[in-house]
Amino acid sequence: MRVLPMILVSLLWLLVCSAYRFLGVFPHQGKSKFIMLEGLMKGLADKGHQIDIISPYPQKKTYPNYTDIAKLSVPLSLVNNLTYEFIQTVSSNIAKSTATVFGNDVCEAHLGNSVIQNLVRDPPKNPPYDAMIMEILSSPCFAAIAQLLNIPLIGVSTTLMYPWLHELIAQPENLAIVPNIYKNVNFPMNLWQRTYNVFSFLYCKLYFNYLTISQDDIVRKYFGPNLPSIRNMNLALVLVNSHIALNGIQPMTPALVQVGGIHIREDDTPLSHELKKWMDDSKDGFVYFTFGSMVLMETFPRKTLDIFYASLGKIAPVRVLMKIPNPKKLPPGLPENIRTFPWLPQLKVLSESHHSYLINYVLY
Repeated sequence: MRVLPMILVSLLWLLVCSAYRFLGVFPHQGKSKFIMLEGLMKGLADKGHQIDIISPYPQKKTYPNYTDIAKLSVPLSLVNNLTYEFIQTVSSNIAKSTATVFGNDVCEAHLGNSVIQNLVRDPPKNPPYDAMIMEILSSPCFAAIAQLLNIPLIGVSTTLMYPWLHELIAQPENLAIVPNIYKNVNFPMNLWQRTYNVFSFLYCKLYFNYLTISQDDIVRKYFGPNLPSIRNMNLALVLVNSHIALNGIQPMTPALVQVGGIHIREDDTPLSHELKKWMDDSKDGFVYFTFGSMVLMETFPRKTLDIFYASLGKIAPVRVLMKIPNPKKLPPGLPENIRTFPWLPQLKVLSESHHSYLINYVLY
């Protein structure tokens, strides 16, 4: 008699343990940003959900429940391609570059993609999509896909909250205590810093919204003239790559969830024999000095590199490990305690040694 209730309970669990089908739309060409997004989507796939991805970075090997349905072109490759001159140009007006080069241009380049066009005209029905997940950086035009499919939209910010994102989920701006991501203002702030923070935040938000007005026209060009403005995108949830330990305390609405570090996974990439031996021979420890997957440090001005050389050379016998894609382009005079490699598995390097330190950069 006890067997029947157990069977009924088991059947009930089978009914409630259904998975969802998510559409991931990540058009940004930044590889480092996609790493975080990829980690999120693979985590959902590992839980049994069905994942369809539109991005510039398809998987090299098949991954369970994870399908790349479209590979987007990369009009501007950023992997090991950011020179000092390019960074200076972009940084001179970061809000404009974000809105145009990484916003309007991306919308124009990809909304006409045949896979995207077929998707909105004839969406899958067996099963249909339950929600769409997209990066909310500078291309709100892609939110039109979720609207046309009539599914909830989940946004992901791969860094902190940009000034133009708060109003989308009624997130309090709290400019007296929350610094503008684009300005070099730390917390806690004095009166002058708070005043500067308020004006810089409002400027960035209004300027970005002004520059991206054309995205409404781009959306209507590819999806029809009757679509509402992208300013009316309805975000159900925003996941932000931040953490209270690094970014401080701030009030948040239930629609904003911090997921900092969600993409960090066990790295099974084997270290080369040469790198492993160098690390093991660094008896006094070593510093891992990197500018990430995009910036070419070897293109920095000679004066800047000489400062790095002099500073890092002084910490010997502590050694320095640097990722330099084109080491032959470095000027002469590299200190003997510095070793360069064209590519390094960062997490594996840091986890393999108990005597390593990291010097990294921040690029929004």
